[in-house]
Amino acid sequence: MEDYLQESDGKAADLVPTISYMALRRARTTIEDFVQSYFSYHDLRVPEDFFRLLDIMIFVEGTIYAMDEENERLAAEGKVEATHVLQGERVLLRVLRRRRLLTPQLEAQLRQGKEYWRMERELCAAMLQHPGGRCTAFQLDDVHVCSSGKSFDYRVLNLLLYALRRRNPDQQLLEFLAVDEALVDIGDDLVDYEDDVLKNSFNIYRGYVHLFAEEAQLKLVERISHLEARHRALLRNLPEAVRMHFHARHSQASAVPGSGDWVFPRAILCEAAFREACAGDTSSSDSEQRTGSAARVASGV
Repeated sequence: MEDYLQESDGKAADLVPTISYMALRRARTTIEDFVQSYFSYHDLRVPEDFFRLLDIMIFVEGTIYAMDEENERLAAEGKVEATHVLQGERVLLRVLRRRRLLTPQLEAQLRQGKEYWRMERELCAAMLQHPGGRCTAFQLDDVHVCSSGKSFDYRVLNLLLYALRRRNPDQQLLEFLAVDEALVDIGDDLVDYEDDVLKNSFNIYRGYVHLFAEEAQLKLVERISHLEARHRALLRNLPEAVRMHFHARHSQASAVPGSGDWVFPRAILCEAAFREACAGDTSSSDSEQRTGSAARVASGV
């Protein structure tokens, strides 16, 4: 496939399939939350603008999720493969470049996503090799850097909207949203913690447990408090219309079942024993779908 793309013109990328059914299903959930949360920041309307932009948004998010599925398989097996190129990466870049949508900032965000996947494989391999006790194979900064890249797909979609509208990104808004997304991701990770241990996926709480054992909850609360304080400060500096939209979306999300205070699951101090105890359990959750709205309420911001 790669040789074919190299030897053909840019149109060839438009014909290469990159999305699985599961990736498309996951993309649908993310796109729904993204449209409800971010479209108003761009003065875009639903359904008119949504259907006009649907194809490129679904293609980008679906391709990212397909690459994420591939990365999760590697992480589950404890494989690092630092130079691995995920399927769909080159196609995605070529499709965006051909349509003059691959702005420098969007391309940088895609690189951050690639770095997130690499770090996920690296950290998960380390946690798989040290299933119990405190881990010295990585540092807290590594966990924070990896966690900060987790919502890179939201930032890619947001920058895509700027590119589609031929507008310069609002850096002040992007800074606020990055902190908001970080809090959402922590909420998601608390909900998905046990599933992520079983799948050997990256999870900020899991990283804290490996570093701090019984003290993990207290340490993560400190991190949350820091992010919430920064979130409040950045929100105060945004234009009134932006603040009003954020609070309206926050109120809407408050009606989602499960919203509330931060809820920490019990720390799993020996992951190997936990996996063994769960072996043969056929129950499953829909944890692959983003729980952003509920988590945003849970953050209390």
